[in-house]
Amino acid sequence: MTINARTVDVPGGSLFTTRSGEKKPVAVMVHSGLAHSDMWLPLMSALGDDIPAVAYDCRCCGRSTTTLDGTFSDHADLSSVLDAYEMESAFLVAESRGARIAIDFALAHPERVRGLFLLAPDVSGYDAPVADNERPLIDAVGAAEDAWEVEEIIAHEVRLFVDGPAREQDAGRDALRTSVAEMLRLNYTQQKDTPDFDSPEPAAGRLADLTCPVRVLVGDEDTTGMRATAAEIESACAQATLLRVPDAAHALTLERPELVERELRSWWRNF
Repeated sequence: MTINARTVDVPGGSLFTTRSGEKKPVAVMVHSGLAHSDMWLPLMSALGDDIPAVAYDCRCCGRSTTTLDGTFSDHADLSSVLDAYEMESAFLVAESRGARIAIDFALAHPERVRGLFLLAPDVSGYDAPVADNERPLIDAVGAAEDAWEVEEIIAHEVRLFVDGPAREQDAGRDALRTSVAEMLRLNYTQQKDTPDFDSPEPAAGRLADLTCPVRVLVGDEDTTGMRATAAEIESACAQATLLRVPDAAHALTLERPELVERELRSWWRNF
C-alpha cells in the first residue's frame, strides 16, 4: 500500500497530511494528544484499498507548523483538510483529543460527517470523574506541565495512559511506551509559547444532537474518566454503540491494532 504525503496550507501555518487509497468515501483520521499522525500508519497500511484514509498532524503537533500569534481553530483546520482532498463529507476516525475535535466538528458541521469511529474519546465540557488512585499521576502531569519539564511530562503521561493507572509497567509494552514517548517529544518541541486553539461550544449536554452513526471503543484499563466519557456518549447518542476492550488502556490504536482494524472494518460494512 502506497501512502503519499503532502502539506495543506492553512491561515498562519501548514498541516502535514498522508493519504492511502483513492476511492471514496474516505476515513479522515484525527490523532490523540499523545501522538501525531504516525500513530495511524500501521492501520492505514492494514486497511489498504478497502478503506481509503487521510491522516494529518493537528496544528502544533508532529510536522505541522504555525506562525500565528493568536488562537487557531481545529474545526477550520479539519475543514481545510477535507477541502484540500475535495471531500464534501467523510467518516471521522479519531482517538482521545482527536475524538473531541471530531465530535465538536460533527456538531458544528453535521453535513460533512457521515459517521464517527471514536477510540478512548474525550468530550469537550464533560466533567469526567477522577479515581483516588489516579489523582497522584494526574497531579504529577500538571506539575510537570507548569514547570515545563518535558521529560517529566512524557514519563507521567506514558505511565498514566499507555500502561494505565492500575496496570504494572509490563516489559511487553516497552516498544509501545518508546513509540508514544517519541511522538510526544516531537509534539512538545513546538508546543511551548504557541497559540492556543479556539474553544467551541462544549459538546457535553449536546451529544443527543449527533445525527450520524457513532461507534465507541474504550479500554477497560483506561482512566475512570475516559471510561465514564465513553459510557456517556453511548447513553446520550441514539446511534452510538460501545465496545469495552479488556486489558487495554488509552492508546488503543497502537496497543490493540488488530482489534481496531477488525472493528473498523465491521463498522464500515454498514455503510
